[in-house]
Amino acid sequence: MSASTPDNDEDALRELAGQVESYHLQAEELGRMLAGHRLLECPNCGLAEDALADLTLRVIHPDRPGEDCGLRFEPLDEDETTWTCPNCGTVFGLDDEPDVSAG
Repeated sequence: MSASTPDNDEDALRELAGQVESYHLQAEELGRMLAGHRLLECPNCGLAEDALADLTLRVIHPDRPGEDCGLRFEPLDEDETTWTCPNCGTVFGLDDEPDVSAG
């Protein structure tokens, strides 16, 4: 076994970080909810995110709570603290809507 050096440790850490980012992107592409994701609800029309048991993320309209309407909330900033509702166009922040946190 070779001795660990700062350069080797740094390379290994970078590789691991790249793998984590790759898994994160794959989960998003598959529509899976990630740990720490706060479920969103539009304070104007009530359109809301919901998570199934397998962590599949769906968006439901209050008139049809059992089905995914296919719409998705869009973040307006990199920190994902301000969102726009795809149903009514309302712009809201995380503090503007009810606390429906996952977990």
